[in-house]
Amino acid sequence: MQTRIRYFRKMRGWTLKQLADQVGTTAQTIQRLETSNMTVSMDWLQKVAAAFNVKPVELISDGTARDVPFLGTIAADACLKQTQAQTEYSSINFDAPADDPVAVRIDDNIGPYTSGTILIADRLSGFDMTNALGQDVLAALHSDLIVLCRLIKGTGDSYTLVPILAGGTIRYDQPLKWVGRIVMHVMYT
Repeated sequence: MQTRIRYFRKMRGWTLKQLADQVGTTAQTIQRLETSNMTVSMDWLQKVAAAFNVKPVELISDGTARDVPFLGTIAADACLKQTQAQTEYSSINFDAPADDPVAVRIDDNIGPYTSGTILIADRLSGFDMTNALGQDVLAALHSDLIVLCRLIKGTGDSYTLVPILAGGTIRYDQPLKWVGRIVMHVMYT
């Protein structure tokens, strides 16, 4: 049976050992549970679900989720950083309310987004970017920098990127590759 154990573990940033310690087993057992190399009983589902503070049914893949590209983490400066997790796991399996979803994890508290939060954004390009005006977005600049910011109309076909935190850098009249309007944030307690 395919489970979502790896998905929940990665979203929390936990190692195999950290989850194993929570469940009271070994990292090897958790790895076998994640890769379907062992039968997943209701007892295991209940133990793992308790560690994640979710219902056991949430650990069972229902096939409706899809791969959402995981871009990396957003640091305190609100800029995207490529992480080891991003190079090993280029996507997460998630049922996202977006046509072209992307995901990032927040490393430090930034405005209303707390450390560990997963942001799901719907990528927009061209004229569709105007649908995200006045909203929090991931903005992809032509320099390959991606920033978490508020999107404001600039001059012509450019945009002004306003930092979410006071004191951040305002980027005036930026041409953008795309913006990702934040459509969901997932917080784990």
